[in-house]
Formats: sequence, structure tokens, C-alpha cells
Amino acid sequence: MNLYISGSNRKHNSYNFLNRIKNVDDILISLGDLNIKYCGGCNDCAKNEFNKCILKDDMDKIYKAISECNKIIVMSPIYMNQITGILKNVIDRFNPYCSSEKLKNKKLFLITVGQMSEEEQAEVVNDINNYFEGISEFLYFDFEYLYNFSSGDILELDDINKTYKEEDLNSIINEIKSKIND
Repeated sequence: MNLYISGSNRKHNSYNFLNRIKNVDDILISLGDLNIKYCGGCNDCAKNEFNKCILKDDMDKIYKAISECNKIIVMSPIYMNQITGILKNVIDRFNPYCSSEKLKNKKLFLITVGQMSEEEQAEVVNDINNYFEGISEFLYFDFEYLYNFSSGDILELDDINKTYKEEDLNSIINEIKSKIND
């Protein structure tokens, strides 16, 4: 079973795309549907015997899903040249995994979607890739950046289904599924 996480605040490109590529028995979580508190930096998760965050909120749903899956596929819009704030908040709450190595041998895949063309977003994508490669070292997961989409200008298209021809999108979907299932 795989866990798919839509890092968007709304159910649009990321949510719809992940719904297209996931299998029936996979879990899809939309972060926009959850109430997740900010990490307080208390490090109680590293100090208690269970390596568990002391905050009580919807993050427990994500922790549970992570414990049950082998692969985590995350898709995030690019906001202000970075992943969304809600996704960054979730990653901050991964602090319990630093002490426990519970992500060891799990693979995290990332897909992004931004408003600029794929070429114009190349530097931003590189920065996001470097961020995830950096955190994978102390969270002990394997990481692979899968794809960066362009949704087109937010005032014009804002929809990968309109930006890409259906046959091109199907080809990308097959490529992504192949990489996830390797």
C-alpha cells in the first residue's frame, strides 16, 4: 500500500492528479482537509519512550498512514518558490522520525506543479529537490523527485489538464507510475 499526500490547500491539480495515479487500495490524504498544529520545537517527541509527538490533532492520521505504507507520494503546488506552507508544517511534524528511524527503508516521491513553464521553474525545482534530499538524510527515507508540472498562469489556465495534451499527460502518468512501482 502507498500513501498519497496532496500538499495543496484546495482539491484541484494535486488532489485530482494523485487520484488519477493511485491504486484502489492506496490512501490519499488531502492536507487541506486536516487540522494540523505547528511544531512547537519542544523535542518531547525525541525525549519520550514512544518517539511520539505530544500534540493532539489530525497529524495522527498521517503518522498512522505512514506506519502502514511502504511508499509516500507527495504532490505540492509551488507557492512563493517553495512547497506549500501546509506541507512544510507537516514535514516539521516529522521530527519524531529523527530519533526513531521509522522512515528508514521507506521511499518518498515528490511531484510539484507551478504556474511558470517547466523551464522557468528549473531553479525553483532544484532548490526544492535539494531541500528534500537534505531532510532525507536525517529522516532516513529514500527520496526521488518525480516530476514538475506547469499549470499555466493562474489567471488563464491553472489546470494541468488544460496545459498538457491528454496523450502527453497519459505518458507522464505512465512514467510516474512506473517509477513508483519499481
